[in-house]
Amino acid sequence: MINIGDDASDNRRGLELAERLPGLRTTIGRHPHSAGEPITASERRELRELASHPSVVAVGEIGLDYHFTDYNKVPKREQQGVFRQMLGLAQELEKPVVLHTRDAFPDLLAILDEFPGTSGVFHCFSGNSAFAAEALARGFYISFAATVTYPTAHGVVGAASIIPLDHMLVETDSPFLPPQSRRGQPNAPRYIVETVERIATLRGTSAGEIAKATRQNAIDLFRLNHAG
Repeated sequence: MINIGDDASDNRRGLELAERLPGLRTTIGRHPHSAGEPITASERRELRELASHPSVVAVGEIGLDYHFTDYNKVPKREQQGVFRQMLGLAQELEKPVVLHTRDAFPDLLAILDEFPGTSGVFHCFSGNSAFAAEALARGFYISFAATVTYPTAHGVVGAASIIPLDHMLVETDSPFLPPQSRRGQPNAPRYIVETVERIATLRGTSAGEIAKATRQNAIDLFRLNHAG
């Protein structure tokens, strides 16, 4: 299981949790909702220190989110600046990235192209088959959450139906985005089964095949050493 770090409020806490729980890994991120201020030299040193820990398997969540709400009012330019800083850190440490993108695919792809050789995953994929093709062309994995169970998520369902299985991951995004059968409730890791079963139905295969492939993909991408 991989915990995701968003910013200074939980990066270190996630690492402390990973040190206590066998089999848990974590990431170090600066979510676009927290990108209102550029990364200072001292913060970069701290991020580099944390991200160098063996329990930290990726840099993320990082990315762009242009779905502006009362909760998220960070201007595009500030988001882009922090995103570039975090991509530079990931390249320096040779770690994959966990990408957050909402209503910002073209700009995110353009910035990714400034950092050739970067690997990672489009987390909680919210695009369609065309955007999935762009991500795959750059060598990225695509991770699906329980949005594939939502009756109106046509673009996500279409992408999950056709992308190569060797570049697919699954996730919960817990405590957000519960499966359709549990809307209005907090999400939890145990509900990942419903996502896997839905993808299997879409692809005309077994849940076991989806589980086996996505498990191995996670091991490969995040270089996990506790597979058994």
